[in-house]
Amino acid sequence: MSESIFKVRTKKYLKPILETQIIGISRVILGLPIDHVFDRFKTLLQAENTQSSMKQLLKDTYRRNGVLKGVFAGFSSQISIQLFKQYYRWPMMILIPKYYRELLPQTWIEYHPALHKGLAGATIALFESFVTCPLERIKCQLMTQHQSKSILKQLWRNERSLSHFMRNLYTGMEAMVLKQIVSWTNYLYWDHKIRYSFKESPSQALTLPQIAMCSLLTAIPNILFVQPFDAVKTAYQMEQNGNYKQLTLPKAFIKVYMDKGFIGYYAGWQLRLSQFMVQAALTTPVMDYLERLHGLPCEL
Repeated sequence: MSESIFKVRTKKYLKPILETQIIGISRVILGLPIDHVFDRFKTLLQAENTQSSMKQLLKDTYRRNGVLKGVFAGFSSQISIQLFKQYYRWPMMILIPKYYRELLPQTWIEYHPALHKGLAGATIALFESFVTCPLERIKCQLMTQHQSKSILKQLWRNERSLSHFMRNLYTGMEAMVLKQIVSWTNYLYWDHKIRYSFKESPSQALTLPQIAMCSLLTAIPNILFVQPFDAVKTAYQMEQNGNYKQLTLPKAFIKVYMDKGFIGYYAGWQLRLSQFMVQAALTTPVMDYLERLHGLPCEL
C-alpha cells in the first residue's frame, strides 16, 4: 500500500517538475541573447562613475573590446547561470506556492490571497542567493572588467587560502540575499495579483494584450523596489570593488549615494525595465499555463 502511494506521489510531482524544467530551458534559449545585452549594459552603467549615455557606453565598449569580448562579455557565465537556474526555478515557482497554499490555514489565504506567493518568493530567494552568488560574482567581474583576464586566477591572486578565495566568490552575498528576496516576493506577488485581476475565472487563459499589460505592470514595482539593491550588489561584485567590499550593507548604500547621488540607485533603469518586460513577456504566459495545469490557482 505504502509503495503504491509513493508511486502516485512520485508521478504527481515528477511530471510537472520535468515539464517545467523543459519549458524553462526553452524560455532561456529564446530570451537569453537579448536578455544578456540588457543585463551587460545595465551592469556597466551601475559600475561606471561617469554619467555616460547608453550610446557612448556602447561605442566605448565596442572600441575597447569588440563585439564578442565587449557586448557579449560574461555571456558564458550568464548562460551557465540561466540554464542552471531553470532546473530549480520553474518547479519551485509552481510547486512551492502550491505547497504553502496547502500548508497555510484557509483563513489566512482568504484574508490575503497572495500570501503563499510572497512566502514562496522568500524561500526561492534564499536558496538561489546561496547557490548562484559565486556565479553572479564571476559574471559581474567579467561584465565590468576593462581587459580580458582569467577571472578565477584574478580572484585567487591576492587570496591567502581557499577560505579567503571562497569568501571572495561570495562577495556581496548580503546584498544579493536582500535583492533576491525583494525581487522574488515582488515578482510573484504582483504577477499573481495583476494576472488574476484580468481573469473572470482562474482557469481562463490570458490574451496577448493582457500578457503585455501584465508584463508592464509587473515591471514597474519591480524596478522601483529592486533596482537600489541591485546597484549595491553590483558595487560589491564589480571589478574595481575595493571601496565597497569591506563595507557593511548600510554603509555601502550610503557610499553609492555619496558617489553618484540618488540616481546612482537607478543607474541603467531603462535597460532593466526593457529587460524585465522581455523576461515577463516570455514568463507570464508560461507561468499562467503551468499554474492552470499544475499549480491549482487560487479562487478569485
